[in-house]
Amino acid sequence: MDKMIVLGLSALPGGGKDYIADMLVNEYGFYKITPGDIVREIMKKKGIPITRENEQKIPILYRKRYGEYFLMKMVYKRAKESGKKLVAVSGIRTPGDLRFFREKLDGNFKNISIVCSARVRYNRIRERKREDAPKNFSEFLKQDKAERKLFKLDETKKLSDFTLKNEGNEAQLRKNLKNILKKSGLGYLLTK
Repeated sequence: MDKMIVLGLSALPGGGKDYIADMLVNEYGFYKITPGDIVREIMKKKGIPITRENEQKIPILYRKRYGEYFLMKMVYKRAKESGKKLVAVSGIRTPGDLRFFREKLDGNFKNISIVCSARVRYNRIRERKREDAPKNFSEFLKQDKAERKLFKLDETKKLSDFTLKNEGNEAQLRKNLKNILKKSGLGYLLTK
């Protein structure tokens, strides 16, 4: 059995995956890997414009070309190469992503589905000022619908081990995250 422990984080854009992953890094010593960063690295190397549409298309294209687990194999390789025991993967998308880590880590993988209203997520995305941000709320909702369908995010949410609400109350978010760490067998981290 692999000794590495991985917590996956799933959410629609703006849900707080990276924010929560950064909490795991800064407060509990996790190593963070973001599959979306790997996708953007591929896009830059290939000269593909970084747009939300391309960020959706490239993983699908690469999964078809190199196999369903192509991106998760890259994530897993980086995690192993890090030498870290605790890893947070910010961006588990598909049911296949879950399946890959569950098979690979034999019980040492748990996924947290982060839930948040569309309006709160939209406002967060606007604050980021990234080049791939939607121009308005209507475009945001259209992108949301496409993400859900392309990556089967609703199914991923159902298959997740935990649900974490992230509507902006920091104290409640921290409390809920601590409860998840306890339930997932990582309660010992809370005494550090």
